[in-house]
Amino acid sequence: MHLNVFTECSPAPQFVGMWRMPGDRTGTGYRSLEHWAALARKLEDACIDALFFADVHGTYDVYRGSWETAVRHGVQIPSIDPMPVVAALAMVTRELAFAVTYSTTYHQPYECARLFSSLDHLTQGRIGWNIVTSYLRSATENGLGEYLDHDLRYDRADEYLSVVRRLWEESWDDDAVRRDAAADVFADPSAVRQIDHAGTWFTVRGPHQCEPSPQRTPVLYQAGASGRGMAFAARHAEVVFLTLADPESGAVAMRKLRDQVGAAGRDPAGVKALQGSMVLIGRDRAEAKAKADLYHRLWSTEGQLAKWCGWMDVDLASYPDETPVDEVKNQGSQSFLGFLRGLTPDRAWTVGDVKYLISRPRRARRDAPVMLFGTAQEVADRMEQWLDVAGVDGFNLIPCPPTGGIDDICDLLVPELQRRGMFRTAYRPGQTLRERYFAA
Repeated sequence: MHLNVFTECSPAPQFVGMWRMPGDRTGTGYRSLEHWAALARKLEDACIDALFFADVHGTYDVYRGSWETAVRHGVQIPSIDPMPVVAALAMVTRELAFAVTYSTTYHQPYECARLFSSLDHLTQGRIGWNIVTSYLRSATENGLGEYLDHDLRYDRADEYLSVVRRLWEESWDDDAVRRDAAADVFADPSAVRQIDHAGTWFTVRGPHQCEPSPQRTPVLYQAGASGRGMAFAARHAEVVFLTLADPESGAVAMRKLRDQVGAAGRDPAGVKALQGSMVLIGRDRAEAKAKADLYHRLWSTEGQLAKWCGWMDVDLASYPDETPVDEVKNQGSQSFLGFLRGLTPDRAWTVGDVKYLISRPRRARRDAPVMLFGTAQEVADRMEQWLDVAGVDGFNLIPCPPTGGIDDICDLLVPELQRRGMFRTAYRPGQTLRERYFAA
């Protein structure tokens, strides 16, 4: 089983309001290397596959037509760039890997190829790229690039992946770097070539600016949930993040994903699927319930609405509650609407339903969808069900609260999984991240 742990370089990764949790260190620690170094060492001691950094470009300013709610409640603002954090954490770890979010919409592919080759060198092959197409219009208003409709973003991303993969895989031969001091030849120019890409979106001559890194291509992560997003994942992704409603319906979604990968001409075994799950654990039932009660009390309703409206690119406050969701056109992240339809396919959701659902914290119960809640034993039971019934390959764990939740994963959950033989007790030294997922 594979385990990633989700985070973000902001005061409240994922759960709006949790920066207020007594004793949690993320609210100020997110801007401190000491904070990140301590978390990375903790995760490495627990043999976690990778620390996964989400990121966003722009601010959530769709709700009520303003960014004020997002700023007031710390909704992914303020935040810092995760890239330098990853480079620093490579210095204090030897086996823990890192997956980092990077947008194909607001960066150039030549720059992307150089950045990830650099990180792959610096981490000695422990880097993955979470490919996102970005969706916030505020990024355009800040000069990052033209806003594109949903499917166009994926069209651009398809070409983007073609460019970066050619730079990584085709530009330098394995033996191009000679380091022949006597002949004054560092690298053989005949073993380095241009890619001469000229497409709809990009013109890139090359050659790549970096010599081949340990993995050449970082492990490619992707989490698109729309039809177009899943087609992109089937074509490119090596690790797919899913938010499946429950193990039973998840099994259907998993078969569909495997079929799409095969239809794209790839081996379905070459793609790992990780279920994205919130994790809230107590040492016993009483402690778990106390944590859940505090989670509910600290929940920021307005902040959550600001985040979801930004994700969907729809200002729910501007629609009457009785408006059918299917009449609301959105170009943002379509994962939530897809989740709703998967949760109850026969239900006609309204805007009022959505506002009610997303503005309230998920009910903490042992069988809750997309939540792992309870004691370590109860959570491990639920994870076994996901593995056995849905056929997922592991989990992208979203700790709640952000810092204390990581402690609970490492101190409570991982030992229980190891006791059951479900998770490694030691890394295989020197493996790249790709080797960890796919062996040789």
